[in-house]
Amino acid sequence: MGRLKEEWMERMENEAMYEWIEDNYGDDAGEEGSDEWNDAVQAFDDYCENQAKLEQEAWEQDEYDYYLYLTLNDVDKIFDQEISNLKKLLKNSRAATNTPTFCKMIYAHAVTILEVYLEDMVKALIISNEGFLKNTIKNVKPFSDTKFKLGEISLEQDGIKKFVLRKLSENIFHDIPEAIKIIGGMVESKLNVNIENVCAITATRHDIVHRNGNNKEGDTLVIDKEAAELSIKTVECFAKELRNALKNTKT
Repeated sequence: MGRLKEEWMERMENEAMYEWIEDNYGDDAGEEGSDEWNDAVQAFDDYCENQAKLEQEAWEQDEYDYYLYLTLNDVDKIFDQEISNLKKLLKNSRAATNTPTFCKMIYAHAVTILEVYLEDMVKALIISNEGFLKNTIKNVKPFSDTKFKLGEISLEQDGIKKFVLRKLSENIFHDIPEAIKIIGGMVESKLNVNIENVCAITATRHDIVHRNGNNKEGDTLVIDKEAAELSIKTVECFAKELRNALKNTKT
Protein backbone atom coordinates (compact mmCIF):
# COMPACT_ATOMS: atom_id res chain seq x y z
CA MET A 1 0.00 0.00 0.00
CA GLY A 2 1.38 3.40 -0.98
CA ARG A 3 2.12 6.08 1.57
CA LEU A 4 -0.49 8.47 0.18
CA LYS A 5 -3.15 5.77 0.31
CA GLU A 6 -2.23 4.95 3.90
CA GLU A 7 -2.49 8.61 4.87
CA TRP A 8 -5.85 8.91 3.12
CA MET A 9 -7.25 5.84 4.87
CA GLU A 10 -6.00 7.07 8.24
CA ARG A 11 -7.60 10.46 7.63
CA MET A 12 -10.94 8.86 6.74
CA GLU A 13 -10.81 6.69 9.86
CA ASN A 14 -10.04 9.72 12.03
CA GLU A 15 -12.93 11.66 10.49
CA ALA A 16 -15.29 8.79 11.31
CA MET A 17 -14.00 8.72 14.88
CA TYR A 18 -14.40 12.50 15.34
CA GLU A 19 -17.95 12.36 14.00
CA TRP A 20 -18.88 9.46 16.28
CA ILE A 21 -17.40 11.15 19.35
CA GLU A 22 -19.18 14.40 18.51
CA ASP A 23 -22.50 12.60 18.11
CA ASN A 24 -22.15 10.49 21.25
CA TYR A 25 -20.10 12.65 23.64
CA GLY A 26 -20.21 16.23 22.41
CA ASP A 27 -18.45 18.63 24.78
CA ASP A 28 -18.11 15.87 27.38
CA ALA A 29 -15.25 14.42 25.33
CA GLY A 30 -13.01 17.26 26.51
CA GLU A 31 -9.80 18.25 24.74
CA GLU A 32 -7.74 15.85 22.69
CA GLY A 33 -5.26 14.09 24.92
CA SER A 34 -7.35 14.48 28.08
CA ASP A 35 -8.60 11.50 30.09
CA GLU A 36 -12.14 12.21 28.89
CA TRP A 37 -11.00 12.26 25.27
CA ASN A 38 -9.05 9.01 25.65
CA ASP A 39 -12.13 7.39 27.20
CA ALA A 40 -14.19 8.53 24.22
CA VAL A 41 -11.63 7.15 21.78
CA GLN A 42 -11.66 3.83 23.61
CA ALA A 43 -15.46 3.81 23.48
CA PHE A 44 -15.28 4.37 19.71
CA ASP A 45 -12.84 1.47 19.34
CA ASP A 46 -15.15 -0.75 21.38
CA TYR A 47 -18.09 0.34 19.24
CA CYS A 48 -16.23 -0.52 16.01
CA GLU A 49 -15.19 -3.90 17.38
CA ASN A 50 -18.75 -4.68 18.43
CA GLN A 51 -20.13 -3.62 15.03
CA ALA A 52 -17.62 -5.83 13.26
CA LYS A 53 -18.65 -8.74 15.49
CA LEU A 54 -22.33 -8.15 14.76
CA GLU A 55 -21.67 -7.99 11.02
CA GLN A 56 -19.65 -11.22 11.21
CA GLU A 57 -22.43 -12.96 13.13
CA ALA A 58 -25.06 -11.74 10.66
CA TRP A 59 -22.98 -12.98 7.72
CA GLU A 60 -22.46 -16.36 9.38
CA GLN A 61 -26.19 -16.68 10.07
CA ASP A 62 -27.07 -15.83 6.48
CA GLU A 63 -24.60 -18.38 5.17
CA TYR A 64 -25.85 -21.02 7.61
CA ASP A 65 -29.48 -20.39 6.63
CA TYR A 66 -28.58 -20.72 2.95
CA TYR A 67 -26.80 -24.06 3.31
CA LEU A 68 -29.33 -25.40 5.81
CA TYR A 69 -31.87 -25.76 3.00
CA LEU A 70 -29.46 -26.47 0.14
CA THR A 71 -29.47 -30.13 -0.87
CA LEU A 72 -26.86 -31.87 -2.97
CA ASN A 73 -29.41 -32.09 -5.78
CA ASP A 74 -29.86 -28.31 -5.54
CA VAL A 75 -26.09 -27.87 -5.84
CA ASP A 76 -26.06 -30.05 -8.96
CA LYS A 77 -28.96 -28.14 -10.52
CA ILE A 78 -27.33 -24.77 -9.90
CA PHE A 79 -24.08 -25.97 -11.45
CA ASP A 80 -25.83 -27.48 -14.48
CA GLN A 81 -27.83 -24.29 -15.06
CA GLU A 82 -24.78 -22.05 -14.82
CA ILE A 83 -22.79 -24.25 -17.19
CA SER A 84 -25.74 -24.30 -19.62
CA ASN A 85 -25.97 -20.52 -19.51
CA LEU A 86 -22.25 -20.19 -20.19
CA LYS A 87 -22.48 -22.55 -23.18
CA LYS A 88 -25.35 -20.55 -24.66
CA LEU A 89 -23.48 -17.30 -24.12
CA LEU A 90 -20.42 -18.61 -25.93
CA LYS A 91 -22.45 -20.15 -28.74
CA ASN A 92 -24.68 -17.16 -29.43
CA SER A 93 -22.20 -14.31 -29.06
CA ARG A 94 -20.47 -12.89 -32.11
CA ALA A 95 -17.69 -11.73 -29.81
CA ALA A 96 -16.61 -15.34 -29.33
CA THR A 97 -15.16 -15.50 -32.83
CA ASN A 98 -13.19 -12.26 -32.88
CA THR A 99 -12.71 -10.99 -29.31
CA PRO A 100 -9.98 -12.70 -27.25
CA THR A 101 -11.07 -10.78 -24.15
CA PHE A 102 -14.54 -12.31 -24.33
CA CYS A 103 -13.11 -15.80 -24.67
CA LYS A 104 -10.81 -15.22 -21.70
CA MET A 105 -13.80 -14.15 -19.61
CA ILE A 106 -15.74 -17.28 -20.58
CA TYR A 107 -12.73 -19.51 -19.92
CA ALA A 108 -12.11 -18.04 -16.46
CA HIS A 109 -15.77 -18.01 -15.47
CA ALA A 110 -16.08 -21.74 -16.12
CA VAL A 111 -13.55 -22.27 -13.33
CA THR A 112 -15.46 -19.84 -11.11
CA ILE A 113 -18.62 -21.92 -11.57
CA LEU A 114 -16.67 -25.02 -10.56
CA GLU A 115 -15.23 -23.25 -7.54
CA VAL A 116 -18.70 -22.32 -6.31
CA TYR A 117 -19.93 -25.85 -7.01
CA LEU A 118 -17.21 -27.41 -4.87
CA GLU A 119 -17.70 -24.96 -2.02
CA ASP A 120 -21.49 -25.38 -2.07
CA MET A 121 -21.12 -29.14 -2.13
CA VAL A 122 -18.82 -29.22 0.89
CA LYS A 123 -20.85 -26.82 2.99
CA ALA A 124 -24.22 -28.34 2.15
CA LEU A 125 -22.97 -31.80 3.15
CA ILE A 126 -21.48 -30.55 6.40
CA ILE A 127 -24.66 -28.78 7.43
CA SER A 128 -26.86 -31.77 6.57
CA ASN A 129 -24.79 -34.53 8.16
CA GLU A 130 -23.25 -34.63 11.66
CA GLY A 131 -20.87 -37.37 10.52
CA PHE A 132 -19.42 -35.18 7.79
CA LEU A 133 -19.06 -32.34 10.30
CA LYS A 134 -17.10 -34.57 12.70
CA ASN A 135 -14.96 -35.95 9.87
CA THR A 136 -14.13 -32.43 8.70
CA ILE A 137 -13.02 -31.37 12.17
CA LYS A 138 -10.98 -34.56 12.53
CA ASN A 139 -9.40 -34.79 9.07
CA VAL A 140 -9.38 -31.39 7.38
CA LYS A 141 -6.99 -28.50 7.96
CA PRO A 142 -6.99 -26.16 9.79
CA PHE A 143 -9.28 -28.05 12.18
CA SER A 144 -7.15 -31.21 12.32
CA ASP A 145 -3.86 -29.54 13.28
CA THR A 146 -4.69 -26.19 14.91
CA LYS A 147 -5.90 -25.28 18.38
CA PHE A 148 -8.68 -22.73 18.52
CA LYS A 149 -9.76 -20.50 21.38
CA LEU A 150 -13.25 -21.12 22.71
CA GLY A 151 -13.97 -17.43 22.16
CA GLU A 152 -13.72 -18.00 18.39
CA ILE A 153 -16.70 -20.34 18.50
CA SER A 154 -20.21 -19.14 19.32
CA LEU A 155 -21.85 -21.14 22.11
CA GLU A 156 -25.29 -20.63 20.61
CA GLN A 157 -27.10 -23.38 18.72
CA ASP A 158 -25.13 -24.65 15.72
CA GLY A 159 -22.22 -22.35 16.62
CA ILE A 160 -19.70 -25.05 15.72
CA LYS A 161 -21.23 -25.52 12.26
CA LYS A 162 -21.10 -21.78 11.63
CA PHE A 163 -17.47 -21.71 12.79
CA VAL A 164 -16.54 -24.57 10.45
CA LEU A 165 -18.30 -22.87 7.51
CA ARG A 166 -16.46 -19.63 8.23
CA LYS A 167 -13.08 -21.32 8.31
CA LEU A 168 -13.78 -23.27 5.14
CA SER A 169 -14.57 -19.98 3.40
CA GLU A 170 -10.88 -19.13 3.76
CA ASN A 171 -10.01 -21.95 1.36
CA ILE A 172 -9.62 -21.38 -2.37
CA PHE A 173 -11.80 -24.03 -3.98
CA HIS A 174 -10.30 -23.57 -7.44
CA ASP A 175 -7.19 -25.14 -5.90
CA ILE A 176 -8.36 -28.56 -7.04
CA PRO A 177 -5.87 -30.76 -5.12
CA GLU A 178 -6.74 -28.92 -1.90
CA ALA A 179 -10.48 -29.14 -2.63
CA ILE A 180 -10.20 -32.90 -3.17
CA LYS A 181 -8.33 -33.21 0.14
CA ILE A 182 -11.14 -31.37 1.91
CA ILE A 183 -13.87 -33.50 0.33
CA GLY A 184 -11.94 -36.73 0.87
CA GLY A 185 -11.38 -35.87 4.52
CA MET A 186 -15.02 -34.98 4.94
CA VAL A 187 -16.28 -38.33 3.60
CA GLU A 188 -13.25 -40.27 4.94
CA SER A 189 -12.64 -41.86 1.58
CA LYS A 190 -10.09 -41.61 -1.20
CA LEU A 191 -11.87 -40.14 -4.19
CA ASN A 192 -11.13 -41.84 -7.49
CA VAL A 193 -11.02 -38.80 -9.75
CA ASN A 194 -8.54 -37.63 -12.37
CA ILE A 195 -7.56 -34.02 -11.69
CA GLU A 196 -4.85 -33.56 -14.33
CA ASN A 197 -7.00 -31.94 -17.01
CA VAL A 198 -8.94 -29.66 -14.69
CA CYS A 199 -5.72 -28.57 -12.97
CA ALA A 200 -4.36 -27.51 -16.37
CA ILE A 201 -7.53 -25.45 -16.89
CA THR A 202 -7.25 -23.78 -13.47
CA ALA A 203 -3.57 -23.01 -14.12
CA THR A 204 -4.49 -21.23 -17.36
CA ARG A 205 -7.30 -19.44 -15.55
CA HIS A 206 -4.66 -18.14 -13.12
CA ASP A 207 -2.66 -16.79 -16.06
CA ILE A 208 -5.80 -15.10 -17.42
CA VAL A 209 -6.80 -13.50 -14.13
CA HIS A 210 -3.35 -12.45 -12.93
CA ARG A 211 -1.35 -11.99 -16.15
CA ASN A 212 -4.07 -11.14 -18.66
CA GLY A 213 -3.47 -14.37 -20.54
CA ASN A 214 0.33 -14.48 -20.40
CA ASN A 215 2.25 -17.33 -18.79
CA LYS A 216 5.17 -16.97 -16.36
CA GLU A 217 7.58 -16.72 -19.27
CA GLY A 218 5.64 -13.79 -20.69
CA ASP A 219 4.27 -15.73 -23.66
CA THR A 220 0.71 -14.91 -24.69
CA LEU A 221 -1.61 -17.91 -24.46
CA VAL A 222 -4.09 -18.59 -27.24
CA ILE A 223 -7.51 -18.26 -25.60
CA ASP A 224 -10.00 -18.48 -28.46
CA LYS A 225 -13.49 -19.94 -28.76
CA GLU A 226 -12.13 -23.47 -28.98
CA ALA A 227 -10.11 -22.98 -25.80
CA ALA A 228 -13.15 -21.54 -24.01
CA GLU A 229 -15.24 -24.53 -25.08
CA LEU A 230 -12.52 -26.85 -23.77
CA SER A 231 -12.56 -25.07 -20.40
CA ILE A 232 -16.32 -25.53 -20.05
CA LYS A 233 -16.19 -29.19 -21.16
CA THR A 234 -13.31 -30.01 -18.80
CA VAL A 235 -15.02 -28.40 -15.84
CA GLU A 236 -18.29 -30.17 -16.63
CA CYS A 237 -16.62 -33.58 -17.01
CA PHE A 238 -14.67 -33.18 -13.78
CA ALA A 239 -17.79 -32.20 -11.83
CA LYS A 240 -19.66 -35.27 -13.09
CA GLU A 241 -16.72 -37.55 -12.31
CA LEU A 242 -16.48 -36.14 -8.79
CA ARG A 243 -20.23 -36.46 -8.26
CA ASN A 244 -20.10 -40.11 -9.32
CA ALA A 245 -17.17 -40.72 -6.99
CA LEU A 246 -19.18 -39.23 -4.13
CA LYS A 247 -22.14 -41.47 -4.94
CA ASN A 248 -19.85 -44.45 -4.50
CA THR A 249 -19.06 -43.23 -0.97
CA LYS A 250 -22.81 -43.28 -0.20
CA THR A 251 -23.14 -39.56 0.62
